[in-house]
Amino acid sequence: MSRSDGTSPDELAFHLAEVCEKSVDTGELSTLSDTALVAALTSMLRLVGARAQNDLTVNLAIGNSRLSATDAVIACTAILESASIEVFELAAWQAMTSTGSTKRARTDQQMEQ
Repeated sequence: MSRSDGTSPDELAFHLAEVCEKSVDTGELSTLSDTALVAALTSMLRLVGARAQNDLTVNLAIGNSRLSATDAVIACTAILESASIEVFELAAWQAMTSTGSTKRARTDQQMEQ
């Protein structure tokens, strides 16, 4: 899957990451329109979710792209609010499944043994 100009999906993703990092670093937070930001983020979150459901989790705490705890919590809060999910509902869902969690999946496997 590549564009007609030969740009690979990885190259496009890395370019988008550079644009976002520069936007944050310079304080120019409107570099991407709301429509473009929502489209990109929603697609990426859907991909992360699909990967998690297929045991292909994404580790956001490695390399130069490390996500800070503060950024993670703020982003999660915004995502939950966008999806009209309360923290209590998230906790209830997490108590019923280990989907998306490598920690809970390992715990579940250990308990089965």
